[in-house]
Amino acid sequence: MVIALVVLVTIGAFLLGITVSWLAKGYVEDYIENAAYAKSVTHPEMLDEDGNLLHDELIYIRPATPWDEQPDLTDEDDD
Repeated sequence: MVIALVVLVTIGAFLLGITVSWLAKGYVEDYIENAAYAKSVTHPEMLDEDGNLLHDELIYIRPATPWDEQPDLTDEDDD
């Protein structure tokens, strides 16, 4: 009885491993393909006149919006 149980658990683990690895293979291939595509696409503003990547420090503009403003925490009714 114990031998039969061990054999069934071993076969079940083998089948489960095959199924999980087969499903994970698709996700890994999609990730690698997407990473390669994202690495190959560069914005033209990141290149110099000769087409080489710029290694300068990036500067960005962040517009001020009403949501960025901090409320005034002073209490006007300190009478």
